Amino acid sequence: MPSELCCPACRGPLAVEGVGAACRACDRRYPGDRGYLDFLPGLGAAGEGLGPRLMHSRALARVYERLWRPFFVTVASNGLPDYRAEFEAVLAALASAEGGAVADLSCGPGFTGRKLAESGRFARVFGVDWSLAMLARAAADNRGLMRLVRGDVGRLPFKTASLAGVHAGAAFHVWPDPPAAVAEVARVVRPGGAFVASTFAHTSGLRRQLETVVSRVGQFHVFEVDQLRGMLSAHGLVDFDCERRGSLILFWARRAGAAAA
Repeated sequence: MPSELCCPACRGPLAVEGVGAACRACDRRYPGDRGYLDFLPGLGAAGEGLGPRLMHSRALARVYERLWRPFFVTVASNGLPDYRAEFEAVLAALASAEGGAVADLSCGPGFTGRKLAESGRFARVFGVDWSLAMLARAAADNRGLMRLVRGDVGRLPFKTASLAGVHAGAAFHVWPDPPAAVAEVARVVRPGGAFVASTFAHTSGLRRQLETVVSRVGQFHVFEVDQLRGMLSAHGLVDFDCERRGSLILFWARRAGAAAA
């Protein structure tokens, strides 16, 4: 059992039980027979609205990395995706996490999480998602690279200060309660650790009006940059910085406090 994991219900210690896990404190059982450890057994799709619910579609999971993500990145950024540059920016933001364990939240089919694992820079990479469809796709392609976990970003199954870094790519806008998720990220990341994420942020003029209409139809969030900065700062994630491409924003911050020697 990876040392970073804990029971999300009571934060008690876990023990291996067959291919799953059991909490030593509250006796909850978590199955692991589908290629991932399921901390949400019996729960189906989460989130209200078209955007969040699409993430639970098996059809979308099959085409997410090949068609869906390139499409919305092109539309939102007014340019073709540059995954190599994006991944290099993510690695740079996670530089302080090298040698430690990191989590890829809302990992989807697992593309970025696998690349993080393949980089060889991290002791362990966890891929976390709520969607059964996305995790099934991620498990099929995983090749043993990530530790896959089904969990809730609002109640993460990690011990306090157990992770060196967290990444959340193109997901922040579909989380039902982003401030609660940020609070959890701040809890599980060790002092001096890193958080890097991408999402949608408002621009100006006619494009801003279009962003507002599309977000209402799709029922997802579009943020102000100062809103993101304030949200992170309120939970001890400091030194905020970002890069913009149209309506897309990649932002990163550091968990306040000195890194362990």
